[in-house]
Amino acid sequence: MVRFRITGGELKPEIEMSSSGTILELKERIYELWNVEVARQTLFFDATELENDRTIESYEFQPFETLGLVVTPLSGDPKFDILVKSSTAEDCIRVRETQKVADLKKKIERRWGILAQKITLLSHSIEMNDDHLLSAYYVNRGSIVEVKVSIESR
Repeated sequence: MVRFRITGGELKPEIEMSSSGTILELKERIYELWNVEVARQTLFFDATELENDRTIESYEFQPFETLGLVVTPLSGDPKFDILVKSSTAEDCIRVRETQKVADLKKKIERRWGILAQKITLLSHSIEMNDDHLLSAYYVNRGSIVEVKVSIESR
C-alpha cells in the first residue's frame, strides 16, 4: 500500500492505494472523492507526469509520497450549478470555477439576506478563503458547499 498526499489546490487529501493499482485507478478515486473528472486531471511526481496505464509500483514510490494534481480548466469558463447548504437552508447557485469565494458569498448574501461577512464557506470540511478561486477547492458542477453563519449574541 502507498499513501499519497495530493497537492495543487487548497485541499490536500490523503489517499491510500494498492501498489498494484494504476495511476488511472488513483485518478478515478480522486473523481469519487472530489468529483473532478478524470480527463481533467494530470498527476505529477517530482515534475514527472504520471501515465494512466502504469502501475503505482512501477514508479517505485515510498510508502508515503506527495503528488501534484493539476486540473485543466473547463473550456469557455462555463457557468454551472452547485448546492450551497446550511443547517436550515439549501439553494442551487450558478457559478464559474474562476470566481472567487468572496463572489459566492455575495450571491448567498443577495439570496438569503445574510451579510457576506457573517458567512463562512466550507468545501470538504475545509474553510474556504475569500481571495481564492472556487477551483482551488475543486468546486465544480454538482459540488456541495457548506454554509456556516456566525450570529452575534445580544
